[in-house]
Amino acid sequence: MASKKEQARQRAAQLRAEAEAKAVADRRRERFLRAAISVGVLAVIAVVAIVLVNRANEGPEGTGAIPSGAVDGGTGVAVGEANAPVTIDYWFDFQCPFCGEFERESGPVLEELTADGTARVVYHPAAFLGDESDRAANAFGCAVDAGRPVEYLTELFANQPQEGSGGYTTDDLLAAGQAVGLDDAVFESCVRDGTYADWGRHVLDAFRDEGLEATPAVLLNGELLDNPAAMSADEFRAAVEAVTTS
Repeated sequence: MASKKEQARQRAAQLRAEAEAKAVADRRRERFLRAAISVGVLAVIAVVAIVLVNRANEGPEGTGAIPSGAVDGGTGVAVGEANAPVTIDYWFDFQCPFCGEFERESGPVLEELTADGTARVVYHPAAFLGDESDRAANAFGCAVDAGRPVEYLTELFANQPQEGSGGYTTDDLLAAGQAVGLDDAVFESCVRDGTYADWGRHVLDAFRDEGLEATPAVLLNGELLDNPAAMSADEFRAAVEAVTTS
């Protein structure tokens, strides 16, 4: 029978062996967790990469082209006399519901002001609400080339789809063109080929550079108008008249 001293040594040896076994197991577990985390991170990176690639590949690939005659660094389309007393910069997204409200209420006023020489309106189609906005801005650029930007813009807003619903399809955009007399092969090719597919995002970059945050953004001779979407047509007209007499 082992002495008490020998039993103590055996017990100590057993405890050391158990501690070493636990340390080995802990190290194995840590390596496994690190490997699992690394795999997880790589998987997340892969998913993000796939999303970005898919986003880049959605719709027609643009060429960076800008419609002929675009002003303000290629960000806008000017309508009206260059020497008009008021310059109205109108920034919008074709999907923006508040832009739709402004257009329904005050769009006709903009046309009146350019027709009577009171204002020069610069239309800036920023595209920040997704693929539908990109497609609409592209088609708007095609309408600019065809010489009917305002008619086409009015038609698009008159048939504005719900935001993010997948509207403004190629067929929708071509139908809008037909409604305003743009039914030729040149316009159709421009829309289908995505000639100006990058333009809306180019305008969006300028929108952000200007420090603007929401659409519609309407500036009268460089001064930002407060909440234009909430204005009635008469209120908007009065705001413009106030600028002409100041």
